[in-house]
Amino acid sequence: MALAYHPAWIFIANLTLRLDADGTAWLRCGFHEMGMGTATVQAQVVADELGVPYDAVRVEYGDTDLPIAPGAGGSAQSASVAGSIADAATQIRRQVRRWGGREGEPLAAALARNGHDHVEVSVGADSGMRAMAGQVRFIARTLRDQRRWVRAASGAHFCEVHVDRDTGEVRVARWVAAFDVGRVLNAKTLASQLKGGIVMGLGLALTEETLIDPRSGRIMSASLADYHVPVNADVPEIEIHVLDDADPSMPKGVVGAGEVGITGVGAAVANAVFDATGTRVTDLPITLDKVMGPHRRST
Repeated sequence: MALAYHPAWIFIANLTLRLDADGTAWLRCGFHEMGMGTATVQAQVVADELGVPYDAVRVEYGDTDLPIAPGAGGSAQSASVAGSIADAATQIRRQVRRWGGREGEPLAAALARNGHDHVEVSVGADSGMRAMAGQVRFIARTLRDQRRWVRAASGAHFCEVHVDRDTGEVRVARWVAAFDVGRVLNAKTLASQLKGGIVMGLGLALTEETLIDPRSGRIMSASLADYHVPVNADVPEIEIHVLDDADPSMPKGVVGAGEVGITGVGAAVANAVFDATGTRVTDLPITLDKVMGPHRRST
């Protein structure tokens, strides 16, 4: 087994949020979607904040004409965009109340009753003095928060490996992992991200390597065809457990799950190989020659 840890970040996310009197909500934000379900999750956040059905939310993303948002990296995109959505929704609720909205009344119904066809707000700015002011506030908040909080996703990996005593081939037979990634916005996309991270970690542990010439620093691997990533036969059934414990210091309680699944995987495999063979491999990937090396246990 081994532990997992990845820091949580909050970046500036610019966006516009609109609510129509017919109950349709529009989110416009230049975030990136690489298959992790960001558009789905952020539509859920909008629906929750504005009290509209999920199917009534329209999301525009991935276009340079849209307000700038964080890239899909550092496990920061979900929390950053969700935080800006929450800020925009707060502004919408305040505006609807100024127009005569009643306590407990659906926002869209209040718009229609008071003769407004929509309400739209913007959070952040892409350029100009407002953008500069936003950057200053962002840096000041980051420095302040680093003195008050340690924000991170964490977890633990448990695995079982089988090692061929004649060849040194390592096969991962079972994987169970548990994580604390803050509030769970979507259980399916979360589990998929964590499983994908573990698969990436298995590549780190067992197959992925770029050979470097120590004399010149040049890459000696001929092409990406020689860079082996895990395939179905290399990956066991992966069992995921998540606490769903919201972090009060993060927007919507979200910490992030994009990378924490990767961390600790190589150490867990190496520890399992040591338990099975007595060989302590500290240089990844764990290849046959390292398992069958001079420190191999004789039994």
